[in-house]
Amino acid sequence: MSTESWAVAAPQTIDVENATGVTLRLQDGRADVVADPAATGVRIELLEVGAKPLQVVRDGDRLRVGYESSVLDSVMAKLRNPRQSERAVVRVVVPADGAVDVGTLGADVEVAGGRKVAVKTVTGAVRTTGTAGPMALKTVSGALAAEGHTGDVTANSAAGSIALAGALARVSLNTVSGAATVTATQASPLITAKTVSGAIDLRLPAGTPVNLKVRGASGQVVLDGSVLPSAGATLVVDHGEQPADGRSAAYLSATVTSAHVTVDRR
Repeated sequence: MSTESWAVAAPQTIDVENATGVTLRLQDGRADVVADPAATGVRIELLEVGAKPLQVVRDGDRLRVGYESSVLDSVMAKLRNPRQSERAVVRVVVPADGAVDVGTLGADVEVAGGRKVAVKTVTGAVRTTGTAGPMALKTVSGALAAEGHTGDVTANSAAGSIALAGALARVSLNTVSGAATVTATQASPLITAKTVSGAIDLRLPAGTPVNLKVRGASGQVVLDGSVLPSAGATLVVDHGEQPADGRSAAYLSATVTSAHVTVDRR
């Protein structure tokens, strides 16, 4: 399938039949992505375009939309010429199984549905709803929020908060100072977390057996409102419960420098 490209300088809608996935690259503005089971291609609604034209490229069954500048190039260009803004507001509709890859500098991102989602940003806020399958989220200081997700999640943050909720399976968290909250609504998750000073809060359905392994220089582990004793001068907590009544156990393995780990089943 041949490669096609467009340079878009004004708001318009582009329909591309038989396209299945999209890659978005924005500096500032907003990106909304909706996975539609009835879609047979990709629809791009360019609602706002800045002074610099937006690039749309079809390569096989994927579309690339946005500005291909690196983060450093985008920052330097903005400092040199603030009027030459790489700002855009884009709404994209993809098929339900289409892969979604979004990268922004400061643009906010919202994804509804989708089974193959990856989002990374520097300062933009990220929110996903009703997604499934493996999902990867990454931020420097923007807030990450995933609601109603089914499946695995990898989330990385320096200072931005992380909030994950849904029928979660394997969850990998890595933060510096950003707080992370994980709310498991159905499945009993397997969580691996690393943090310097960001608090980790795990919320489970009542009665869920839990196994904890926490290591750190300092901090504390609280289970259902009670502080668990540490087995060493530093933070060393091992707590194990046997599955009962057909319930599978939740597992949390955390490495912290100085942070609180809270597990609540109430």
